[in-house]
Amino acid sequence: MKTKRDFWRLIGLSYLLIFSGIILLYIIEENTPFEIYLLIGVIILEVSGLITIVKALKIFRSLEDKSVYPKQFDFLNRIAVKLHSDRKKSNIVVGTAIIFGVLIGILGALYKEGLLL
Repeated sequence: MKTKRDFWRLIGLSYLLIFSGIILLYIIEENTPFEIYLLIGVIILEVSGLITIVKALKIFRSLEDKSVYPKQFDFLNRIAVKLHSDRKKSNIVVGTAIIFGVLIGILGALYKEGLLL
């Protein structure tokens, strides 16, 4: 049986993976021989973060007491139960977040290359 501590551990790990990928992306220097390998590393870190989030969602669904936030943030508990207890709704929420993230990434890359605006 998984616990709330396991849930928060996976959530923390997913944030660590995602933000380390973003930081690595900003550290990468252009036109170096290792640029492609570092970009592949960024992709691996980001995908690993997403996989970890999916594992955390599975743990959340298996919890009997789904109040994972402190009582002061009870509205977050209600939102989490509403959005992530049902697999179909949860998949829609995660899919929408991924689509928005990809869209923002594409627009950011186009802006940086000067193809947008």
